[in-house]
Amino acid sequence: MAALLASFAAPLARVAVEPRVARPIFHLAPTAPRGWINDPNGPLLHNGTYHLFWQNVPNSSEWSWGLGWGHATSKDLVQWQPQPVALEPSPGGLDRHGCFSGCATVDVNGVPTILYTGVIRKAPEEMEPGGSHQHEAQLLAVAADPDDPELKEWVKLPGQFLPQPPAGMHLTGWRDPFILQTPTAGSPWWYVMVGAGLKDKCGTALVYRSKDLKQGWEYVGPLCESADADMHTMWECPIMAQLSSKPPTSAAAASNGHASSHVNSFASGHSAPHSDGCSQPIGRHMLCVSPDYCVNVPLCYLGSYAAGRFDMAAASSPQRLDLGDILYAPNMLTDDQGRTVLWAWMQEKQLLRPTGAYDSSCCLCVPRVLYLSPDGTRLLQEPLPELQALRQQHSAWHVGTAGKAPAGNAMADALEGAFEAPLALRPGVPVQLGGASSSKGSSHVDLELTLTRGEADSVVLLLQPFEGLADAAGAAIAYCWASDTLQVIHSTDLATLEAVAAMPVPTPAFKQLPGPTPE
Repeated sequence: MAALLASFAAPLARVAVEPRVARPIFHLAPTAPRGWINDPNGPLLHNGTYHLFWQNVPNSSEWSWGLGWGHATSKDLVQWQPQPVALEPSPGGLDRHGCFSGCATVDVNGVPTILYTGVIRKAPEEMEPGGSHQHEAQLLAVAADPDDPELKEWVKLPGQFLPQPPAGMHLTGWRDPFILQTPTAGSPWWYVMVGAGLKDKCGTALVYRSKDLKQGWEYVGPLCESADADMHTMWECPIMAQLSSKPPTSAAAASNGHASSHVNSFASGHSAPHSDGCSQPIGRHMLCVSPDYCVNVPLCYLGSYAAGRFDMAAASSPQRLDLGDILYAPNMLTDDQGRTVLWAWMQEKQLLRPTGAYDSSCCLCVPRVLYLSPDGTRLLQEPLPELQALRQQHSAWHVGTAGKAPAGNAMADALEGAFEAPLALRPGVPVQLGGASSSKGSSHVDLELTLTRGEADSVVLLLQPFEGLADAAGAAIAYCWASDTLQVIHSTDLATLEAVAAMPVPTPAFKQLPGPTPE
């Protein structure tokens, strides 16, 4: 494995370095002294306030039974305020061993409502090879006071709102409800899908519909079936959204101040000419599933949806949501500008943060905006532009472009930064980046890399703090051509960075697939 070594010089010299902390600052993460976080749940916009929930284990840095729903609120999707835990297991209830993942919506009366999976652990004699480890039920909770801007209290409704799957289906699991469709002027139906898998066959999602969110649900059938049974046997946390080939530029989807974990208009289409000869944006539905287990990367299919069915036969080949190996179980909403915004669970690297070595574990990724390529064939994603508010200053020191920001680079355009000419890096040769004059006033460094493969299977760029900042965090950027996998490894210890960087980049546990196109 080839390695490129570089050291930060003056750019960081003008940044105040805080003492090292063991938890993220800009990502949603456990807020208590001890805690575990995994799947994001139920993103919701209600009366101008964003709500985000997640799988939460208090007082532990490890996953365990007894998960609840953590909760935070925001006005801008950037700064978040922690709120009391929204859901906790009820002793003796259908969720006695955990309130698993789900979604949130606002019913026809304006009441915020959570849909989630409650679980009861199976006794050893109940276990079946290839089957679920728990009994699963789909449950509801409603906001105790819909007018409370922080929605601090939630009340569970009795019983299951969905009937159990039809007998004889032999499922590998049945969990993580997600609302596909809400009532409209043209249709009175709610549609919801639940992640599932057909034992010894393939992953799928089961679809139900009702005219009343709280009752009267009937089974419709499978949303679709996997195009390749060898790739997965269970779809966890399935989500769907209608995407456009152009990011929305004005508020559209949530003009009433409400937006659920889903906002789909379900008008599948292709480009259509305007009177001026231009084409309208292409609209397609994105189905995203997390296959089998968290060692796998979520897969996205682009196709058409209508009335509880996704046309898998005509859909695009699956695309990976992320090039790394730690992102799993995404969830999303449509914000007040009509943008599809996504979060996902970011797992820990065991070599860097062994289980039990820290008081808290895991976080959620920063929000991403999703849309389609101009021809509608590729999923594109970019960090939420509002995240620029987290920059300490409004300038950047840029490495990789000859003297100016690349045309059309939204991040660079927003920054009025200073830019440097390209640098040539050779394997194993440290290079000091820049000088005092080039970094004056800069608060961060933007790197644009062009890699020449040669005979290498992978490449690692080590970013090492310079001598004056010995306690500042270092990082390694590792890319493997064979697996098309990108890693970013954070550590303060150079020996640890070098050891992790020298390890083979994990090959995804599924067939080679096209990755996302970051914008």
